[in-house]
Amino acid sequence: MAKIKRDKGLDNTLKVFKQGYLYTTNQRERLGAEVFETRALGGKSYVVLSGKEGAELFYDNDKIEREGGLPKRVVNTLFGKGAIHTTTGKQHIDRKALFMSLMTEGNLEYVRKLTRNYWKANTARMEAMGDVNVYQESIVLLTRIGMRWAGVTAPEEEIERIAEDMDIMIDSFKGLGNAFKGYKSSKDARKRVEDWLEDQIIKTRNGEINPPKGSSLYELAHWRDYEGNQMDSRLAGIDLMNTFRPLIAINRFVSYGVLALYEHREAIRKMSTVEDYPYMFAQEVRRFYPFVPFLPGKTKVEVEHKGVTIPKDQRLVIDVYGTLHSEELWDQPNKFIPERFRDWDGSPFDMIPQGGGDYWTNHRCAGEWITIIIMEETMKYFANEITWDVPEQDLTIDLNSIPGYINSGMVINNVREKVDRF
Repeated sequence: MAKIKRDKGLDNTLKVFKQGYLYTTNQRERLGAEVFETRALGGKSYVVLSGKEGAELFYDNDKIEREGGLPKRVVNTLFGKGAIHTTTGKQHIDRKALFMSLMTEGNLEYVRKLTRNYWKANTARMEAMGDVNVYQESIVLLTRIGMRWAGVTAPEEEIERIAEDMDIMIDSFKGLGNAFKGYKSSKDARKRVEDWLEDQIIKTRNGEINPPKGSSLYELAHWRDYEGNQMDSRLAGIDLMNTFRPLIAINRFVSYGVLALYEHREAIRKMSTVEDYPYMFAQEVRRFYPFVPFLPGKTKVEVEHKGVTIPKDQRLVIDVYGTLHSEELWDQPNKFIPERFRDWDGSPFDMIPQGGGDYWTNHRCAGEWITIIIMEETMKYFANEITWDVPEQDLTIDLNSIPGYINSGMVINNVREKVDRF
């Protein structure tokens, strides 16, 4: 077996954040290797996997685990201590079954209805605003949708603050390159949201509030594990947050999607005339634009991959962005082509913007279906229900910045309800 090639350096964290989504691709090309090692986050060794075969290995539960793979700062700010993302084995499968039980046909149809209705109701507000920053506008609207879907409540005057706290947590990933910048504000934001949701769990258990049966709040408040134990109220609040926090992160996809509608004007017509186009468009937005850069794991056993031996207990990352832009997997990967998903085979190892593998046993996001539904309805709204203009602004996306976003946030103006008066 060949020796794993290495990106030299005692700690390449700054290089990773300087090159952003392109770091892993740059190093593979420079080293001439499909698999390479780097050191980051305090000089820790990471082996970088990519592509369909890399994902197949990464999501092999007999060989790879996620427990202990996530950096402490990501756990403390984005996911929460003890969150399902940090579990493995029987405990993970047990709690993942709870998350998957929320993805009923009725719950999925409900989030579709909520998305459609909330955007429609927001039209008058956007008409009166002048300039509308789609990125910012989506944060609050998606928070309202997520809260309603999950069955949680808050005073009206608190919702914008909750939305802001959620966005701070999601944006905290960029703080990994700096020991101090933004970390405290992210932890403070998480504490405020955790306090609120733990209170919702406790009040539900005490009968003070009565969320709908089948909602995230109801099911998490009353759930018991495979040993019959009730979940700690704090942990239940954390998992409750993780059932609808990803919905708020979709604001990035929404802004990307509106940009794609603007840059590919034929998509507006196709949204109502081409069969399954909203689905294909939503999938291509998720594939094409930068979202999750990479995901961490650790080997349970020694494994062989691509002609190299990877030792037991080796930290790994799967290159998400590189896999989604691999020329071996995607025809013209750097072009925006929604129709590529017309005949896509549905592989769980090439389309991995929110994780890969099996929904039930792996760490693939249980809310991926909801993401697609929200994107379908949102893009139909922007294409079919309103008209809008795009003022001059910086529409570039810096791939050297993590997390990715449109520099201007995607600003539109002159929003008007689309009405056929003839």
